Amino acid sequence: MFMLRHRIHATLGKEAEVRAFMSDWIRHAQEQGESAALAQRIFSSEGPVLVVARRYEDLAALDARRRANQADADWQARVAKLSTMIREPVRQTLEESLVPPIPGTAPIGIVLRAFFQPAVGKISQVRATLEEHVRSEQAAGRGQIGLFQHVFSETGAMFTITATHTDLTELARLRQARAAAVQATTAAVGEMSRAPIAVRLLEVVVPFPS
Repeated sequence: MFMLRHRIHATLGKEAEVRAFMSDWIRHAQEQGESAALAQRIFSSEGPVLVVARRYEDLAALDARRRANQADADWQARVAKLSTMIREPVRQTLEESLVPPIPGTAPIGIVLRAFFQPAVGKISQVRATLEEHVRSEQAAGRGQIGLFQHVFSETGAMFTITATHTDLTELARLRQARAAAVQATTAAVGEMSRAPIAVRLLEVVVPFPS
């Protein structure tokens, strides 16, 4: 599975307008059969940021959708309108699933994402450490956690752990319960990284279709 993410920085003063516009766009995409979702960063030091996530089974499916969008007048009109409401260009990342989350039925309200940048020569070690950690968390009952690797990246190798939660209360409970395991993994990976581990928190605006 591949995940294409778009980061959208609304112009100051237009945050609510952009959120409503993107919510409508994502629901429209879902009606067209796309597996897409919308979330918004919370407690962000970078100002308001919306994140669109689109799931694809493989790169062929992604490319087919990309070409269809380029030929879609409605899509192009929406892109043109969005460009008038953002303070910087839309940024994209493509991620490949290494350890997929275990499907669940609980509603998702909060998404936690942790970003790991391995040092040169440490990519395989960091990947192995993170895979072991994610599988251990899944075995402990945290099924809604997965590991992804960025592809086609101009900044070098990067891994991302994505964990979903019903709400902040559940996140706080699991954060406390799994603190020792998380700290051990963070310490191990930190020694093999070229940059500090970054953590971002998002609130789901439009969930993936069930």
